[in-house]
Amino acid sequence: MQEWLKLGTGCTVGVVHTSGGILFFKNRDLQREHLVNKLTVFRSTPEVYALKGVNLKAEELEGVSIGVNKHKICVANTHVVLTGDVTYDVLCEVLLDQARHKRDVPQIVGNFMRDNAVQGGRILVSSPEWTYLVEVYKKAFRIQEVETDIVITNDFSLIPNETEMPELWEKSSKTRLEVASKLIKSVCSIGALKSLLRSHVPEKGDLSICNHRRDGGGTESSHIIQIKGEYIAWSSLVGYPCEHDYNVVQLFQE
Repeated sequence: MQEWLKLGTGCTVGVVHTSGGILFFKNRDLQREHLVNKLTVFRSTPEVYALKGVNLKAEELEGVSIGVNKHKICVANTHVVLTGDVTYDVLCEVLLDQARHKRDVPQIVGNFMRDNAVQGGRILVSSPEWTYLVEVYKKAFRIQEVETDIVITNDFSLIPNETEMPELWEKSSKTRLEVASKLIKSVCSIGALKSLLRSHVPEKGDLSICNHRRDGGGTESSHIIQIKGEYIAWSSLVGYPCEHDYNVVQLFQE
């Protein structure tokens, strides 16, 4: 329980389908010491643009937290269970590096899980045409195709999990999921999505999507990947979304 309290993190992740494309997003929530260390580092290549993940156990950069490749495949994750195993961020990086088509995703996940035990996490993998929800924990994994807009927080829905969460952690995950699932129904533009990611419902604090934790942690950065036709852009900010504006970078331009 003490390890949960010290190293617990949050994150709100999702995808919204718009005319001709998708809006794929993540508020990354971290503990106070990671905010102080400013571990917001991007990987940029001709093939991939991604925010590096943070291994909470080793306290170092590893894998991918959210990213997109030139084939219009997006990945992002949320944390569920901390262990000493390989992080789900590493699997996200492998997916970005190797996936070209929808059919690649189950094969990549299966191959990775055959060779690794993994910390408990949830991964959303999306393109404009399809979405998968992937859950991993130790050697177990589940994959489900999703046909609607979706938001995920920090509770498994596919893998049975009896790990005890601190009450505040569990309440935050469920509240953020409930609020975001309602707000996402009216999101039809990037402006409306930014409002969702800045939400303080039901109150500004541990329970809100724009997460202001009492221990000094919370939302470390916010990211929106917009895909429409051949246009791929990344809007991001560092800090609380309610206090900062998003900067936009257009990706994979010829």
